[in-house]
Amino acid sequence: MEFVPYAEFKNIEFIAEGGFSKIYKAIWIDGPITWEIEKRMYNRDGNKTIVLKEINNSKNISSKELNELIIYCSLRKTYTNDINRYYGITQYPVTLNYVLITDYYDLGDLTHYIKNKFFSITWIEKLARLLNIAFGLTELHNDNIIHKDFHSGNILISSNIAKSLAAISDFGLSKSSLNNDDDNEIYGIIPYVAPEVLQGQKYTKASDIYSFGMIMWELMTGRRPFWDRNHDVDLIIEICDGIRPPIVTNAPEGYIKLMKKCWHSDPNKRPSAYDIWDTFNQRYGEEKIISLSTMIKSANFERSLRSQNFTLELKKRKLNDNLIDEDDNNDKIIIKIESLENKITDYLTKELEFDIEDKGAEYVTRDIGFDI
Repeated sequence: MEFVPYAEFKNIEFIAEGGFSKIYKAIWIDGPITWEIEKRMYNRDGNKTIVLKEINNSKNISSKELNELIIYCSLRKTYTNDINRYYGITQYPVTLNYVLITDYYDLGDLTHYIKNKFFSITWIEKLARLLNIAFGLTELHNDNIIHKDFHSGNILISSNIAKSLAAISDFGLSKSSLNNDDDNEIYGIIPYVAPEVLQGQKYTKASDIYSFGMIMWELMTGRRPFWDRNHDVDLIIEICDGIRPPIVTNAPEGYIKLMKKCWHSDPNKRPSAYDIWDTFNQRYGEEKIISLSTMIKSANFERSLRSQNFTLELKKRKLNDNLIDEDDNNDKIIIKIESLENKITDYLTKELEFDIEDKGAEYVTRDIGFDI
């Protein structure tokens, strides 16, 4: 775990602000410490693009709390690529707030990725990303870590398949010692918070699973759950009474059944993170994941060649009972892509059809001790 001087960063660019932190993109001049296997020596990956996460109101934390944060980040640097990596910590000289150094994901978070790219995301890609997310959540739960703020904004997306299609971020930080909170305080975005938590029970692994179900719904529909509702007391009451987002039927067989299990009102009846990963992996992983990199790269190249032969026609219509199981009077915009020449029939553009209910090398960092 490193404490990095702030002067080591250049081209610092503000990206976004969350409930407890500000996010910046930057270049780390020296870069993180890595282990070169061939040379059998430590080296630095210079001029690396990273993210700086400034934790609000952290300048006055005690030495004990800072050491807890350092230990927290050190424990999390050894996970696979399905969980966002922490490289070290620095301090912003203007506010004196502490800043976490993490990996940069070029496609941003899942919320904005869905918003910007939904109509071009195939089912095979959706399932690949869910497979990564489920594996990352399994790793956290195996270490008895509960995310407690699990939603699409805390899932990062990369175009680098060797890195990871999706990685979980911000796990536990919103409930860290920096906030001086207690176990009874609720964090998160209401539609993703499990009903038992809204009713005052403690966060559990099952509450993360509920959130995973909402993420499945979001990837299926292109909308955040209850996007058309105010996040208020009335919505909380209805969620506790059993309301869930409307079911869309244009999903692979078994997908909806698994999603409903995830958001079951009884936490004990929800699957584990491993069960979810295993379900996806049984029908999607192994031999299919091997060729995914080639398929996506080929598809993107093919799309760029054919893009000039496509027209986009926006059609506004109401979703009927064949699409949604319950009444929904909100107009939906459907983007229909029509080829001016021939329809694409090769394997690159076919959506995956199956019943999902049918049954690396990591860099090495040097521990740097310092006394706060």
